[in-house]
Amino acid sequence: MNPRIKLLFVVGTALTIGRALDLGLWTDLESGLCAVGPVWLRYAALAVGVLAAICIGRKLAHGPQELRNRCKASGTVTIMAGAFFALAALARLAVGLTGIGAVVRAVLEVLCTVWLVLLGRKWLRPDWQLPTKSMASGIWGTLVFYWCVLSRFMENSSSWHRVSPTVMVWEMLAVLLFLSSLVRALWLPETSDGKLLCMSGLASFMLAFCWELPQTLTLAMPSQFKLTSLPAIFFGLGIACVGVLGVFAVVRIAAAAAFESRE
Repeated sequence: MNPRIKLLFVVGTALTIGRALDLGLWTDLESGLCAVGPVWLRYAALAVGVLAAICIGRKLAHGPQELRNRCKASGTVTIMAGAFFALAALARLAVGLTGIGAVVRAVLEVLCTVWLVLLGRKWLRPDWQLPTKSMASGIWGTLVFYWCVLSRFMENSSSWHRVSPTVMVWEMLAVLLFLSSLVRALWLPETSDGKLLCMSGLASFMLAFCWELPQTLTLAMPSQFKLTSLPAIFFGLGIACVGVLGVFAVVRIAAAAAFESRE
């Protein structure tokens, strides 16, 4: 395995464990406020992880042609992401969140599900081809992340001392940037920016998987679980899968580049 990828996994594992310990021991889960230590230590740890991901992604950047080939791992995790987003949409309506904002988000989650499942199925086929003729499906599939960013600002429930909702905005931006770059790489590979794709893919891994997964699992703990938390739990698992897809994409690109250099 590429040494830079190994370093990424080491940093990501440290960030995941550190965030899990922070939530379990040093954060008031009811209010979301830090109970022990300054809040800036959390942001500093996250900044180290994201900067490492960006630097490593920049070094591993290469053409995206490899993403237009079969890959069982990418296909599986993409379908898993779609399934979790579908469950989030169903749970959102099932628990009685029927306001206009909740309904719009549920519809956008379903559109994202359709796109991800189509894409995942194509990656599982030996004769890979574009999931749809038009890239419009990919654009529709990423709208839910635009909505999440806008709704977070409209709700205005974030503050620097409540780390989770603040970082959620950055998570959505990273995932949106990665998936938008992925759409371009698949439909318009000759115009794709390999550096942006790799950097945003690894940043999504750090933010959407290493940072978000411990928070999502905390919501599912018996002491914290509520029925109204189900949409957030499923959505969190979905974006964690997108984060894994980000690192899978970069590993595929890096492996193809290494093979070409040996030739």
